Amino acid sequence: MEIKLTGPKAIVAVLAVIGFLVFKFNVQTEALQTEGVDEIKKWLQLESVRAVLPDMEKAVEAPRQNAEYLEQVVNDLQEENIEVVSVTRRGVEERIIARVEVKYKGETPPDGKNIRYLKMKYSMVSGWRVERETSKWNYYLASF
Repeated sequence: MEIKLTGPKAIVAVLAVIGFLVFKFNVQTEALQTEGVDEIKKWLQLESVRAVLPDMEKAVEAPRQNAEYLEQVVNDLQEENIEVVSVTRRGVEERIIARVEVKYKGETPPDGKNIRYLKMKYSMVSGWRVERETSKWNYYLASF
């Protein structure tokens, strides 16, 4: 079976493909501002937990002496302490890099990492997923 697109059929086919691509890009952009931000917050929260886990393990060995420290750490790791100020993205398909500006408890994070570059993946079925942190160079190169 051979399909030939000529004249008006070719124009309709090209417009349909362009329309689908525009629709897909708009869905991704909207989802990044809602679902994507939620995924970024979860990823940042897990990263914070990983950073304090060794100290927490030591503190749990003597819970009575370290109760105040453990309570403070648990309060610090709550999701509402992480604020995503802005998210911009570059790239398409497999090369989506998001530039994320973050505040922790309304201030710049203690480690000074208020700008993060995250490699992300989008699926129309499962939504956004943060894969890993990357560099600002990858963010700027993602458009090429």
